[in-house]
Parts: sequence; structure tokens; C-alpha cells
Amino acid sequence: MSAIFEKTVMFEPVSLKRHRHRLTGGTYDPSKKEKDDFFTLLELPDTWTKMSKPIKCFLEFYCKRPKNHYKTGKSANILRPDAPIYNTNNKDLDNMVKFVLDALNNRLYDDDCLIVEILCSKKYVDNPENNNGYIHMRFEEFP
Repeated sequence: MSAIFEKTVMFEPVSLKRHRHRLTGGTYDPSKKEKDDFFTLLELPDTWTKMSKPIKCFLEFYCKRPKNHYKTGKSANILRPDAPIYNTNNKDLDNMVKFVLDALNNRLYDDDCLIVEILCSKKYVDNPENNNGYIHMRFEEFP
């Protein structure tokens, strides 16, 4: 049977930041702390064996809605009629995907070159009581 990993992580989707160069030479990853925090939330079982076959990846990014999408006053938890349906905010979908794949590289799977298929989407959280962003992911190894 091929390995499957599925998890919803309560982590506001972020974009992968580009590596930076130091004046003294060398480079550093400005996303390292966020990637480590994200991986910690996965809580992989101790018995997890890294995937080593071709992988199909499903990623759904649920971003927090801005306050201006909601009415004000007593109706502050009701969406405005002109609130956008589709999430076209400044976060690029491809950079959010890169963040997740990079954070899981050599942890969930041997190398991200094993990923041969990606299905992803960027949406808004539509729960005014709990408007926190999260990421739902599913990784399946091909047999």
C-alpha cells in the first residue's frame, strides 16, 4: 500500500521569502523560523517513514478575511454583500505552495523532486467566529 499523509494545520498561509545575501558573504533563509514552526504543528508520528516514491499533492490554503469584508457595529460578524468571493489578495498561490513544499522537504518526503502532481487552491475562511487561516494538505505516494 502506498503512503498517504493528510492533515489540516492551523497556520495562516504565508509565502516563501527569497533567500538573502549577507554583506559578509553567504546566504540565509528568512523563512526558516516560519517553516520550522509550521513543521512543528504537523506532529508527525515517530514511526513515520519518509515518502520515497512519486507523490501527488493536494493543498488548500484558507486565508483570514480582512476586517473590511465584514459589516460594522452589531453586524460585525456578517459578511458585506460586496465582499469578494475569490481570494485575490497579495499572497501568490505559487509562493504559498513553495513554502509548504520547502518546509516538508527531507522531512515528510526524501526530496521535493518526488512531487509530480499538484492540485492547489487559495480561499477565504468563511467563519466569522473563527477567522483564523489554515492549510489543508494531502500527500499520496503513487504505487
